[in-house]
Amino acid sequence: MNQKTNTIKWLAIITMTIDHIGYFLFPSQLWLRIIGRLAFPLFLYTTIEGVQRTKNMNHYLLRLVVTGLISMIVTIQIGNPFNILFTLAIFAFSLEHIKLFPIALLLSNLTEYGIYGFLMGWGIYIMLYKNKWWGIVSLLVLHVFFASTIQSVALLALIPILVKMNWRLPPLPKWLGYSYYPLHQLVLLLLTFIK
Repeated sequence: MNQKTNTIKWLAIITMTIDHIGYFLFPSQLWLRIIGRLAFPLFLYTTIEGVQRTKNMNHYLLRLVVTGLISMIVTIQIGNPFNILFTLAIFAFSLEHIKLFPIALLLSNLTEYGIYGFLMGWGIYIMLYKNKWWGIVSLLVLHVFFASTIQSVALLALIPILVKMNWRLPPLPKWLGYSYYPLHQLVLLLLTFIK
């Protein structure tokens, strides 16, 4: 994993954690949720890079789906069983199997972020690997039609995605990247019972 992808993974985990602290513990603190809007597009970026770099696509997809299934222990409790990991898995699958794009698009509607999240992933992919300006325009149009004002903050995540970064952060272990999602949500859910 290159330094930029590692940095973006750290940013994604930090902004996601801030978002979930707001969701579980401080729901009246909207600013925490606003910061959290940056996480999803950053995870889409790391998924695109993961698909580009993986040596075994089946294992990559399996890790996303299994982690998504484990995460359902918590996400079912909050009324969101088909969590972000299923969105990322369907998106990753569609990158590898473009002919099945229509089916993946329909399936994405069942997951967290739905069709909006799926198309956002494709907008980022187009921006990075096809035509930067078409990708940016498609993301702007997507947010005009699909996103709330708060969700539109997600567009700010394009800044770290597009700029060169040479930050030297410790490498994020693969096991931590996958296990952190269900574990931190479980801890936060348990804290809501103590609070």
